Amino acid sequence: MRKLLVVIVGMVLLFPSNSTWAASQSCQQIQAAIREHGSIILRYPSGNGGSIQRYDRFVANLNECPAAFNTLKVRRVPALDTDACPLHVCWNND
Repeated sequence: MRKLLVVIVGMVLLFPSNSTWAASQSCQQIQAAIREHGSIILRYPSGNGGSIQRYDRFVANLNECPAAFNTLKVRRVPALDTDACPLHVCWNND
């Protein structure tokens, strides 16, 4: 029972409610989730064709970024319906 509790708590901490797997949703669904929540943590496969998974925080606008970031950058990630869904990440041009 104790092991099960540890696993459940670990899963809740690793996958917050605003987290999603890119390959399970269309680009439009991902973009709608970002607009609704302001930001989401998205898990997606690395672009190098390997089995490495990446995690990034995608935002609706610059107001969702910490003060150290001064602009947004477009990052294209694979989704259920496209290999290049355009999403915004916080970026610092300095």
